[in-house]
Amino acid sequence: MHSSRVLFTLYAIFLFCSSAAIADELKLATSSWPPYVDENLPGKGLAIKIVTVALARAGYSTELKIESWTRSLEGTDIGVYDVIPTAWYSEIRARAFTFSKPYLTNKIMFLKRKGDAFTFNNLSDLNSRIIGIIPNYAYGHEFDEAGNFFRVASNYLVENLTKLQQGQINLTLDDERVLLHDLNKYMSNSRDEFEILLRPISVNGLHIAVSKKRPDSKKIVAAFDKAIEDMKKDGEFEKILNEYNIRKKKL
Repeated sequence: MHSSRVLFTLYAIFLFCSSAAIADELKLATSSWPPYVDENLPGKGLAIKIVTVALARAGYSTELKIESWTRSLEGTDIGVYDVIPTAWYSEIRARAFTFSKPYLTNKIMFLKRKGDAFTFNNLSDLNSRIIGIIPNYAYGHEFDEAGNFFRVASNYLVENLTKLQQGQINLTLDDERVLLHDLNKYMSNSRDEFEILLRPISVNGLHIAVSKKRPDSKKIVAAFDKAIEDMKKDGEFEKILNEYNIRKKKL
């Protein structure tokens, strides 16, 4: 009898520990976005490295699925996934997700050919310019609605870089770290032909977005925010930024 009780107690403890382990595992989903998210980069990319380290420090294990952006949003909305690790805040998204504080800043910048005297201060400066864009990219409402310049669409930034180099367009634009990453990867022999303009067209904070289908979404976000704060204090955050060495390759 005593032996049976011991076995039952051990079994109950096993079940409790198993359920706790499952509760502490978070399923992450987002789209490929080098250098922030990339299957072939160390730690799966800068953003993923920061997020997974912070969540680990907060007591959560993680599993990452690199999906299309649409499937990542929809899957996390309905609770198939728990967290989008790379999200910009919007009021519409806040209905379905609990957002962390921003852990990185995304600056959408223009890129031009070096030697072009063009400077950017506001949208009126873009009059009659030919700008390489990527369809459905979130450049910002004002840019999307403006009609004083011409848009030439490409599916990938590298295509816009080639068009810019060949003089087929006057400008292209993207997140600053993305521009630097693609120039270093695809245009390493000619990167000095380009120049990133100083004024961003838009600035967005990068957050994790936790599905509200999880009743502990606020707890996860609070733990993540605390971990990021601690990482900045003890130097681990800066160490991760330096691992990717992007900022040291300015144009």
